[in-house]
Amino acid sequence: MNRLPFSLPLVNSAIVAGIGSLLLGVSQADDWPVFRGPDLNGISKEAGMKPSGEAPVGWKAEIGLGYSAPVVSDGKVVVSGHDGKESDTLFCFSDSDGSVLWKFTYPQPLGDLYYQGGTTGTASFDGDKIYHVARQGDLFCLNAADGSVVWQLHLQKDLEYTMPTWGFTGAPLVQGDWLYITAGNSGLCLNKTDGAVIWKSKDEEAGYSMPHPFEKNGRKLMIFTNKRSYVCVDPATGEEVWSQKWMTRYGVNAADPIISGDYIFISSGYGKGAICLRWSGEGDPEKVWQSRDMKTQMNAAVLLDGHLYGVDGNESGDGTGLKCLVLETGETKWIVTEVAHGTVSAVNGKLLVLTEEGILQIADATPSGYQPTFTQKVVDPKVWTVPVFANGKVYCRNAGGQFVALDLKGS
Repeated sequence: MNRLPFSLPLVNSAIVAGIGSLLLGVSQADDWPVFRGPDLNGISKEAGMKPSGEAPVGWKAEIGLGYSAPVVSDGKVVVSGHDGKESDTLFCFSDSDGSVLWKFTYPQPLGDLYYQGGTTGTASFDGDKIYHVARQGDLFCLNAADGSVVWQLHLQKDLEYTMPTWGFTGAPLVQGDWLYITAGNSGLCLNKTDGAVIWKSKDEEAGYSMPHPFEKNGRKLMIFTNKRSYVCVDPATGEEVWSQKWMTRYGVNAADPIISGDYIFISSGYGKGAICLRWSGEGDPEKVWQSRDMKTQMNAAVLLDGHLYGVDGNESGDGTGLKCLVLETGETKWIVTEVAHGTVSAVNGKLLVLTEEGILQIADATPSGYQPTFTQKVVDPKVWTVPVFANGKVYCRNAGGQFVALDLKGS
């Protein structure tokens, strides 16, 4: 989730040129600079990941409590954790040997509401800058070189946004000159250079997903979540295009939407399930199907060759596991409950799965079944954070703060 900065004067969106350089991709080389990866879909196109055998540990570190995912750019790995007392720390490691390049620590409560607490939001690289939203609403722009503060704002204190139950969590998204934050009813847009407000939506408890940009019929659009719905807006002005009501227990709309052609897939946990919409670009989306057969509580599924691969069910829930579903029909192809409430990303056509028990697995992404060719215990339970593959290494963390970089470069 993202929060808004203090009340700087609103900038007339009609005269701001930032939207002209909106990008749907944000990657360079084989980095993973933002949550959900280079193309914002949980998928890496990097070749050369070892499909079998054993992966040696390149380096490891202790980063504190939390579930925030790592991001990787220009030789740096950034990830955050909580000290279990009163502070969060953003760690910046060298991707080659794990040496600490810098640390940025700021006060933050543990936030142990029905679980052990810790960091939940993921930072975002944008060139030589890093953007990060803390659960209470602190928003930082840092120099990637040394972690020094360029500017900072507070979504509650400065912009008067209500904090969601589990804090602001959606990762910041940079598009061109603008910074988008999951806050309020349908997002917040700031000038990335100084935090000046471009536009802001009305107050509401935000959802927990990352702002999701897409293009339809040549028009740039963006989807935000709040506690009651998924909202599509014009990213230049914040004007609402359509809203899909989506009432999830406790307001946990956390999984990013998945868009493929005219299809829009939305899913959440707590028994809610999923809906597949069809939208031509005019009017409101139409429902294609709706069921409880894919209930992604925290992390979105990945879409490969028309099939969704994601964790169906709540943490600690009976029957929770990795599932394959047909996007266009909602048909379930298989489920593997041994994964439990683990996580999944994808690399060049293969699934990269980290089970809740801390076992890393690699398998071909196929609707015919789940047959791992690689299996290795890498961290202790519990795991709710997606594994990230970048530049030949896979980065895995657990809730307690174990952070491991494994060498998965191979043939």
